[in-house]
Amino acid sequence: MSLVQLDPSLLSTLHDRVVVLTGGAIGIGRSAVGQFHAAGAKIVFGDIQDEPGQSLESQLGRDRVRYVHCDTTLYADQLRLFETAEKEFGRVNVVVANAAIAIHKDPFLPEADITVEPPTAEIDVNLKGALFTARIGMHYLRKNKSSEEGPGGDLILVSSIAGFKESSGLVTYTASKHGVLGILRGLRVSALKENIRINAICPWMTKTRMVRGIEQGWYEKNLPTNEPADVARAIVLCATANRGTTTSHPGAKLPFAGKILWIGGGKAYEIEDRLQELEPEWLGRENSAVLARGQAFLEAEGTSWDVDKQKK
Repeated sequence: MSLVQLDPSLLSTLHDRVVVLTGGAIGIGRSAVGQFHAAGAKIVFGDIQDEPGQSLESQLGRDRVRYVHCDTTLYADQLRLFETAEKEFGRVNVVVANAAIAIHKDPFLPEADITVEPPTAEIDVNLKGALFTARIGMHYLRKNKSSEEGPGGDLILVSSIAGFKESSGLVTYTASKHGVLGILRGLRVSALKENIRINAICPWMTKTRMVRGIEQGWYEKNLPTNEPADVARAIVLCATANRGTTTSHPGAKLPFAGKILWIGGGKAYEIEDRLQELEPEWLGRENSAVLARGQAFLEAEGTSWDVDKQKK
C-alpha cells in the first residue's frame, strides 16, 4: 500500500479541460465540482437533486459550469448529460462516475418479510449507472484523437471500501460497489490501448448523509474519517496524474492507470499494485504462471468472446 498525493503543480493542466461528472449536487460530487472549477476546468454535472445542483451552477457561474438533471439509471439522461458537454464546451476530457445511493434497511435480516421483493435501487444507481457512464464516457473520450491534448482521457470510477471489504448490513450496496471495481478490471487493459486511463476511488467513512446511522459510534471509537473534500481531491489526483512527466506515486511510471485508491483518514493509498504483485503468494506460483498465460491470450489482439467474430 503506497501513499499517493495530489501534485499541486499539475492542477494548471486542468485549465479549459472539460469534465463530466454524475452525482455532483451534494457531498463528494459537489466538492469535486468545486475543486475542478478552482483549477480552471469546465464542468457539466448531473444529479436528480435540482435545487442544490442549480444553486451550485449559479454560485460558480455558467461560463464554465452547467447543471443537467440526470437520473443515472436512465440511459437517455446520461446521453443528454454528455451531449450537453460537447455542445456547450466542444469535447470531454475527464469523466467521473460518482452518483451513488445507500439503502440502510437490510433485507437479509431474519425478521425481513421473505415474500416481499427487496429493493435493488443500489444496483441500478451504483452499478448500472456507472456502466452507462463508463460506456458513454469512453465514446466521448475516443473523440479526442484530433484535439490539442491528444487522444483519450481519464475515466474515474467512485467505488467504496465496500468495493473490496465486507460491510455488514449493506449487502446490496456492497455487491454494487464490488461491481464498480469489476468495471475497472474489465476495461482497464483494452481502454489503455486507446489512451483512456481508468482509475477507481474507494473511500472509507466519509462525512456525508450516507453515514448518519453509524456516525456517533464511529466518533466515540475515535476512528478516522474523511471529509468530502478529501475524496474529491483523490478524484482530481486521478484526473491530473497523467498530465506531468512523473507522478507522486512512489516508483510509479506513467501512465497512472488501473489504480485503486483507498481513502482513509483524509489520505489516499494505492492498493491495487501491491495486490497484483502478491498474486503468486495468494494464488500460488504455478497457478499464477498459468493464469498469466491465459490472460495474455485473452488480451491478445484478435481474441474475442464473440463466436460470430471467430467465424469471420
